[in-house]
Amino acid sequence: MARTRVVSVIGYKNSGKTRVVESLVRELTGRGFSVGTVKHTADDVRLDTPGKDTWRHREAGSRATAIIHDRSAAVFYDRYLTVREAVERLGVLDFVVIEGLKTLETTPKIVVPRSSGDLESLYSGLEVALARMPGVEVEGRGVPVIPVDRPGRLADVVEARALPLLPGLDCGGCGHGDCGGLARAILAGEADTSGCVAMGSGFSLRVNGEDVALGPFVQTAFSNVVLGFVRSLKGVGAPSKVELSFEVAEDG
Repeated sequence: MARTRVVSVIGYKNSGKTRVVESLVRELTGRGFSVGTVKHTADDVRLDTPGKDTWRHREAGSRATAIIHDRSAAVFYDRYLTVREAVERLGVLDFVVIEGLKTLETTPKIVVPRSSGDLESLYSGLEVALARMPGVEVEGRGVPVIPVDRPGRLADVVEARALPLLPGLDCGGCGHGDCGGLARAILAGEADTSGCVAMGSGFSLRVNGEDVALGPFVQTAFSNVVLGFVRSLKGVGAPSKVELSFEVAEDG
């Protein structure tokens, strides 16, 4: 199954990021792709309607609350979600467009500057396009400058350059130092996602909800031990995917 590919739309407040996200979603959806979005905000805004039932549930102490309708649903978490957790909760999609998160170092970026003065602090080597708002004159510094009213060209960039979300483990197993280094190498045509030891192997380990980086040797050792037990069980057949999760008792 193909992995969801991700791109970030970044810029400072009132730069036009939301307009760019809207146009990308419309254009990619019109091309037949399934698209999701993630929005980052620095403002401490209410994520529910005060006085409504779900708001009252959360005020009473619920840490996670869901509201379900025949045609839609919403889930509210009263804790921080990482970008990876948020993207995973969106389900199986072709693309996810992230609005904000300038400091995220693992995704290609479409930059939306208010002026050329923004570029120095926004550029990080992950840029794939610069979305130019009306009346803003900027130079691309090596990346294409695309007017915001040309969503087809922006969507072409997303189709060509968006990447699966790298795990952010910064284990260095890819040989590029960290996940940001690997992302830059991929965008430069010097590597691909198979270089990621966490993604390329199909092996993952999470402890207390956090991904743990494992080198190829340790992955193979884990796999061989678990498969040895699994294959000894009656009725298992030939396993193609194994998932294991268990709670650790307080005494270990």
